[in-house]
Amino acid sequence: MSFEGALQGYTFTGAASMSALLGKGEDARHHLSELMESAVRSVQDMVCQSWGDTIRIFPALPADWADLVVHDFRTEGAFLLSAVREGGTTRWVRLTSEAGAPCVVRHGIEGAVDVRDGRGRPLPHETVAEGTVDIRLGKGESALITAAGEDPDLTIRPVTATAPAPRWGLPA
Repeated sequence: MSFEGALQGYTFTGAASMSALLGKGEDARHHLSELMESAVRSVQDMVCQSWGDTIRIFPALPADWADLVVHDFRTEGAFLLSAVREGGTTRWVRLTSEAGAPCVVRHGIEGAVDVRDGRGRPLPHETVAEGTVDIRLGKGESALITAAGEDPDLTIRPVTATAPAPRWGLPA
């Protein structure tokens, strides 16, 4: 564990198991927490990236994650992101500004888009690149990005699992 920089996932699980065998529960939890923090950050980077003044929605999803939902996911710049992907296609993206900062969004919606405010009215925006818009939002304001002419269902609901998973004690 002292050889930082060469630590791998199995390093943390092995250290946690050894700590547990020695009766050191606090150390075991610490090692697993480090592993989980790294794993969670990796999943987050697959789902949303917000760096360099651009929020990137679903930038690195594997093909079998065709359906995905995020709700009130906090990004850099103090935005709350909600978005829905169905059948491998981003259906809609909603961003709410908590601070009133500029918002550049690489939304992942193919073709022309509509950008509307929280009341459904067209919201001024600038297309800065293919699939990327710049929206000016005041504090508390939101923007909904959809494919042009689309009026998708904005209900947030769970997605179906893509693979069987252990039920961990839940009834069948």
